[in-house]
Amino acid sequence: MFQRLIKKMPKYLISGIAPGKGGVGALVKSLDSRKNVFNYSSIYVRNPSVSILPLLKKRKIIDFSFELILWFWSLFSAQIRMLTMRNNKIILIYPQYFNSYILATLVKNNNVALYVMDNSFFCIKSYNYLEGEECTKCINGTSNINKSCNPFPKISSTRSSINKINKIKSISQDMYFLAQNYQQFSLLKKTFGDRVRGDIVGMNTGEFCHQPAVSKKYGYDIVYHGSSDDAKGIMYVLKLAKHLKQYSFLLPVSPNVKKNELPNIHFEECTWSSGLKEFTINARLILCPSIWSSPVESSLLKSIAYNGNVAVYDNNLGFQNEIDPKVLLRLNSDISLSSEIIDKFMKSSCDNSFYSRKWLRSYCSGLDDKKIFEWDSNCSGLTNLDTKIAL
Repeated sequence: MFQRLIKKMPKYLISGIAPGKGGVGALVKSLDSRKNVFNYSSIYVRNPSVSILPLLKKRKIIDFSFELILWFWSLFSAQIRMLTMRNNKIILIYPQYFNSYILATLVKNNNVALYVMDNSFFCIKSYNYLEGEECTKCINGTSNINKSCNPFPKISSTRSSINKINKIKSISQDMYFLAQNYQQFSLLKKTFGDRVRGDIVGMNTGEFCHQPAVSKKYGYDIVYHGSSDDAKGIMYVLKLAKHLKQYSFLLPVSPNVKKNELPNIHFEECTWSSGLKEFTINARLILCPSIWSSPVESSLLKSIAYNGNVAVYDNNLGFQNEIDPKVLLRLNSDISLSSEIIDKFMKSSCDNSFYSRKWLRSYCSGLDDKKIFEWDSNCSGLTNLDTKIAL
C-alpha cells in the first residue's frame, strides 16, 4: 500500500545550481535530460548568465546589480515553493544556498533524498581541506572548527553555515542519502550514525561514458585538470612544477590567481569546452590531485576517458582509493618523492590508458538511473558497507 502511495507522489528534482557546463551544473543538466522518463518536475536556482565578481571588479555596477537581483529572486522563488510543498518525492541537490528552516520544513512535509555533491554536511568549506591537508576535524561536531575556515559558497556566514550543518544532522534520520561512492557514504555514517539510510548511486555527467576515440598530437607535458581552489591541489601542482622544471605544465586558470615566476608553467584560463578538453587529450600526463575527501569528480573521469594517464593525490578518504591501483599514478605529500614518481613515468614508455579505460567501462556499466530516480526510503542498498571500506 505504502509503495503504491510513493509511486503516486508528485516528484521533483530540486537543485541550488541550475543545469550548466561544469561540475554540479553538468550533473544537473544530465539528470534534467532524463527526468521525464521518471515523471519528475524540476526547481532550480538560476545560474548567473555571466560571472558576477568580474563585473564588480570592472565597476560594471548596473550589470552586477542586475545579475545579483535575478539570482536572489530565483533563490527566493525556489524557497517559497519548497516551503509550501507537501507529500512529494524529492531529490535535493546542493542545498547550501537554501535556508535551514526551509530545508527542515521540506524534509518534514515530504519524502526527501539528498544527492550528496560534496562534504558540506560536516564541513562549512564544503571541501574538507585545511592547511594543505585533508581535514575531518568537524565530523564529530562543529565545535572543532578552525577559525581560519570560511564558508563556501560565500553567501553564508560562518554562524549560518554551522547552523545548517547542525540542522541537517538533526533531521538526518528523516532523510535518505544518495552517495556517489563508498567512501562518501562512510563519511555520512561517521557524521550521522550507523542508522543513516541511503544508497550508492555513482555520478554521471554524460561526458565520459561514451569512450571517445582520440588521436594525440602532444602539446604540454603535464596538464592540471582542476580549478583555482586550493582543495583541488593547485598549490601542490605549483610545488611539483618547481621540482620538475624540465617539463611544461598547463594550468587552466587565470595567471592572476596564483603568483608564479617559473618559465615551465603556463596559465590559460579555459573550461572543458573552450580548450581544456584538447589540452587533456594531447598531454603526456594529467594531474587531478584533489586533497580533500572528494567523491566522484568529473575532472578525474574525463581525464581517464580522454587521456588515460592520470596522477592523483593519495589521501585517505577520496574516491581514488576505490579505483584499481593499475589505473592511476599515485602521489603523496612528499613533493620530492612525488616528483621522482612523475619523472620516472615521463621518461618511460608506460601507458596506463588500457587499464584506465577498461576500469571506466566497468564503472559506467554499473551506473543505473533507477537507483537515483526510483530511490526507496524504506530500504537501503548498503547492507555490507563496512566490509568494503573502513574509516
